[in-house]
Amino acid sequence: MGVKGVVFDLDGTLIRSSVDFKAMKRRMIEILARYGVPRELLSTDKTTVENLRRAERIWDEMGVDQEVRSKALREVEEVMNEAELEALPTVEAIEGVREALEKLRGKGLKLAVLTRGHQTYAVEALRRTGLLELIDVILTRDTVRKPKPNPEALLEAAERLGLRVDEIIFVGDHPIDSACAEGASVRFIAVLTGWMREDEWRAEGVSEVVESVSTLPEYLDP
Repeated sequence: MGVKGVVFDLDGTLIRSSVDFKAMKRRMIEILARYGVPRELLSTDKTTVENLRRAERIWDEMGVDQEVRSKALREVEEVMNEAELEALPTVEAIEGVREALEKLRGKGLKLAVLTRGHQTYAVEALRRTGLLELIDVILTRDTVRKPKPNPEALLEAAERLGLRVDEIIFVGDHPIDSACAEGASVRFIAVLTGWMREDEWRAEGVSEVVESVSTLPEYLDP
């Protein structure tokens, strides 16, 4: 098979949920605006990562001190946590995912989850969908020093699995995932169960695309 471990994104890759990201980002923008970031420079059409990066750049230009930034980011974190926990009753495993994970484990692969979700949300979502027992390592935005798309998060996942970066692959549904993999020099496989169509992935320069995690075992070991 050529790999010893697989790191998965969570939402849109292993599970589906009804997290209202638009509403969450609207609340986030309200918070950032109260801390001096012009609303017109933020957008619910941008990812949370993009909006927070924009806020940091503006704070740099304004000379906002770290204490104020930290307070704003704590408030944003609370909003994100609330949105995720509210969605827990709706989570479900994507069709065929459990069987695929069982096959991968049966082949001796180690499995991890790397998500920008909160630890409580990620663990409970995996438990509710019956996937928790199949995952060896879970890394979330509050348990790593630098969350994805920073490649350090994926490097930490490899380390926690006891594997080299050339022994793992990262599977995800969003450009944040592919950017993280590229930065860490980790092989990336995109799935079509989340944000992107195949032609959009190809336009992003991603060469390996599968329909779903359910088809991953056969794709890796035809």
